[in-house]
This record gives sequence, C-alpha cells and structure tokens, in this order.
Amino acid sequence: MKPVTVSQVNEYIAKKLRDDLNLRGLAVEGEVSGLSRSGQHYYLTLKDAESQIRCAIWGSNAARIDMSLVQNGKKIVAVCDISPYAKGGTYSLSIRYVEALGEGDLAAEFRRVKEKLEKEGLFDKKYKKPIPEFPYRIGVVTSPTGAAIEDIRKIITAKNDFTDILIFPAAVQGIAAVNSICDGIRAANSLNRNGIKIDTLIVGRGGGSPEDLAAFNDEKIAREIFASEIPVISAVGHEIDFSISDFVADARAETPTAAADMAVMDTFRLKEEIARSKEILAASMSQKLEAEKRVLDSGKALLSANIRSKIAESSAAVDKAVIMLRENDPRRIFEKGFAAVTDKNGRIVPEAAMVIKGGEYDIIMSDGRFSAEVTDVDLN
Repeated sequence: MKPVTVSQVNEYIAKKLRDDLNLRGLAVEGEVSGLSRSGQHYYLTLKDAESQIRCAIWGSNAARIDMSLVQNGKKIVAVCDISPYAKGGTYSLSIRYVEALGEGDLAAEFRRVKEKLEKEGLFDKKYKKPIPEFPYRIGVVTSPTGAAIEDIRKIITAKNDFTDILIFPAAVQGIAAVNSICDGIRAANSLNRNGIKIDTLIVGRGGGSPEDLAAFNDEKIAREIFASEIPVISAVGHEIDFSISDFVADARAETPTAAADMAVMDTFRLKEEIARSKEILAASMSQKLEAEKRVLDSGKALLSANIRSKIAESSAAVDKAVIMLRENDPRRIFEKGFAAVTDKNGRIVPEAAMVIKGGEYDIIMSDGRFSAEVTDVDLN
C-alpha cells in the first residue's frame, strides 16, 4: 500500500466538503456564543444542547447582515456554506445571511434572574456600600491559577506597598463554580467578622465565552454578594461583558485589572505628594517665620524707641522738678538776705498786720535764727 501525506488527506476531505451541494446554502439553527470581531470580520460559535461549530461572517457579508441579530445568547438561523481549512484539517461555516429565531437559553435565564432581583431591590443604589479609599487588606474570590489573579496581584503591588492580598480560591466555571464562589464570599466574611479585617472583596474572573461566565449570572451568587458585609467589586470578563454580579455588587469593574486599580490607591504617588507637601509646608513655615521675625524686630525697635522717648521725657520732667524744687527752696531765698518770721507755735507770720506789738517772734535766716520782741508795727 502506497501511503499518502497528511496534506493530501486534508485536501481530499476539503474538496469533498466543498463539492457537497448539501453543505451550500445550508440553514443552520443555533445559539450565538463567543462573538468577537477582528477588523471587518466577525467570529462566533453556533451551538445547541449537544454540539457547537465555529463560524465566520466575512466583511463582505457583514455589510448585508443585520448584526444586531448576531448577539451572544440569541438564537438565529444562519444561511451558510461549509468552509474547510485544509492546512489545519479543520472546517467552519461561512455565514451569508441571518434571521432571528428567538432568545437563547443563557440569555433567557439572565433576563429572568435580572428582572426578579431588580424587582426585589437588590440593585438599588441605597444598598451600595462605598469602596474604602485606604484598604489595609483586599480579598479576592477567583481561580488561583487563572490570569485574573496574576493581573490583580501585578496591579496592586505596582501601585501599593501597604495593602495585603488574601486569595479565596474558587472554581469560576463548570458545575462546581456557583457553590465554590459562594463559599469564597462566605469565608471572606467569616474572617472579617472574626478579627481578620478585609476592607474590600473582588469577585470575578477573566474573559471567556458566555458559557464560561454563566456562573456569575446565578441567583445564589447574586444573593451572596448582596449579603456580604464587605464591599464587593464585581470583575467578570471584559468591557463588553455584563453579569448579574455586576448589578448587585457595590461597584462594577470592566476587568479584573480595572478592579485591582479601583480597589487600592497609589501609595507611591501619595508618598511623593506628601514629600512635596512637606517641602511646600517647610518653605511656607520658613517664610512665615521670617516675616514674623521681621515684624518682631520692628516691634522691638519701636518699643525700644518708645521706651527711650519715655525715659527722656521722664528724665526731663525730673530735671525740671529738681530745678523748681531748688528754685523754691527757702534756703535759697534766705541766702539773698530774706528771713522768715514764726510765732512761738512755729507758725509762719506772712503779713505785718498779724504781728502783735510786744509779742515775741523767731526770725529764721540762712545761717541761723534769733528771737525778737516787737516794739513797733508799721503797716504800709
């Protein structure tokens, strides 16, 4: 038997598929999942309960299709052709036309849970707890091996050298995911109540298909987030992904990376701002002290001048008083030949009219005194 190459096998199968008229203009019913875009082209998966197949809508066809019908979770009827890829040994469907069929199971469940919880008030802003600005410890409920936890660690440690990170490992997709995530939220709250303070809890995972993210639309997880005493940031998937967890959480982040950025402040920048503020404060204090010193020096000079002026004024007043006292000293008058007359009781006799003829008086002069008897009084 002559062997054939892998390429020959793939080319043969690809030709068979292309030549099969049953695989042209084929109407395929399925639910849209994993929709993405690259340039003008769209890529998605059509699935049913048992299987799935990869599909593409090329840019030339996309212009003729109502792309609002092609959304994750929606059921469509896609008219398509088989598109084998011989080099890779794979095949997909190239979609030429789309009709709406109905809401997919995941989308219907999402709408049901959202409407139910919204009516109960679980999305009400009045229940939203503020996210602490200066967290000491961050809890993270996610897969311990996924890219999300690495992104969260990287962002937090790059921004913050103060906050600790506690990881609560959880399955984030598959059958065990719902209970695992709920257990992680409860464990974080239990630690928080028992003295291990957790300021903020990030609950989420990285991107994936709607099926991968489905656990975060579960009612149990939503109620567990709502009951959390710790403020919760929901971080599920990418920017375009919305989950029930996003609506019930205290804050929604577009990605786990955004959640980490939201959860902590930049302590390195804060330290720089504090250092700058200290420099500004020190310069301001120095300027203030210099200004106060100038005011004090000016005050001291003014006070000294006032004191000197008061002293000079007082000194002049004293000199004047001394002169007056000196000028009014009776002894100075006596030195000029004047005398004072007193009666025997020592009272001054200022007028001749007060002198009694025959009376005795003391005559006080500059160098002594003597007594005299009045023999005659002559009034002017």
